[in-house]
Amino acid sequence: MRRWLNITYLPVTIGAVLLIIPWFYLGWNTTLGELVPALRFRTKNTIAGVVQDASDTFSLQSVLNGHYQQSISRAVGVLSPLFKPAIHWKNQIYYTLLGTAGSDRVVVGKHRELLEMTYLDEYCTRNAATFAPKAEEWAARIRTLQDDVEALGKPFLYIITPSKVAQYPAFIPDGYKCPGSHEDKASKLPVWDAALTRHGVHFVDGASPLPVAREKYGIDMFPRGGIHWNKLSAALATQDFVAAINAQHRAPPLTTFTFDWVVSYWPNAGDRDLLDIMNLPHPDAHYPVPELTYHSSDPPGGCKTVKITEVGGSFLMGINDTLERLACPPDITYWFYWDHNRFRYVDRHMRELTMDPKVRRQSLLDADVIIFEENEAALPETGHGKHLMDEIKAIRAGE
Repeated sequence: MRRWLNITYLPVTIGAVLLIIPWFYLGWNTTLGELVPALRFRTKNTIAGVVQDASDTFSLQSVLNGHYQQSISRAVGVLSPLFKPAIHWKNQIYYTLLGTAGSDRVVVGKHRELLEMTYLDEYCTRNAATFAPKAEEWAARIRTLQDDVEALGKPFLYIITPSKVAQYPAFIPDGYKCPGSHEDKASKLPVWDAALTRHGVHFVDGASPLPVAREKYGIDMFPRGGIHWNKLSAALATQDFVAAINAQHRAPPLTTFTFDWVVSYWPNAGDRDLLDIMNLPHPDAHYPVPELTYHSSDPPGGCKTVKITEVGGSFLMGINDTLERLACPPDITYWFYWDHNRFRYVDRHMRELTMDPKVRRQSLLDADVIIFEENEAALPETGHGKHLMDEIKAIRAGE
């Protein structure tokens, strides 16, 4: 009886399979997969931080004008089954052997601290002389926003969140060009806080107290592998947030809380967001992060749900996650950078919802409290802040 497979043909067979499968994979995804997306081959795990533009729809017009061919040419490498392992191992070599990142968004700082390029660029170009007059103007506009919100019968709170680079400039790697004086870089928050105070803005500075907190608690306020504050620094800012809202006495009070904490060596979620963007097959994820246990009690008379509408950036997620640990968690509608994403925190669950400008306006009208957040690196003004100001003005004008 003849054997159904001659072992001598095995290397040739393996080579043929390695050639045929990737091209079949690509051909299928770029033809039938475009026409019927449900039929596309998909990798189980995507490449963190890699965002692709949508390819042109497969049609006679897109083929004739060349747009479809161009989009496929751009996507062909990403669609290859070899793309993910190639990215992973290239980045591992960069990180392990060269001490650098394969991503142009990430800089490997001293002690393997990961920093994001946008925050580095901002910190290294700070200029006190140009910032001060702009800060005065923007603080005055925030005060006008506050007055408009309060005219609607709602408390308003402005929140400043921190930049990891500004909090830990010692992590900037040797040889990285960072011109300008130390005074320019260090004076930004004091100048900003003073401007807000002069204009009577209700605000919480979640950035300036962190150096003292670092000494008090004996742990960094940012994780080594992340760009956002850790659970401890977010909890400290949230305590100030709750106190500032309750001090206005214009809405049902938020329940207060305390916490205990321990050191963990299992970073997760925001504790490793930059590390995940590095796309390493063997990431160095053994570093200390605080894990918190929260303590909060129902107030006398029971819970009264507070509706909060927020406009701001990603640091608000740390505050919102903490607020959801309260005995009486608020109902939070969170407009991420105004029109990027819409999130809802209710019943201790976060859901992403579809964007809808009419719903956004109604959420401002229905809110018991309106929150506006800016990161210190984005100051002295932000696009989402301007949108919020325009919308509140329109609401007051009855437009």
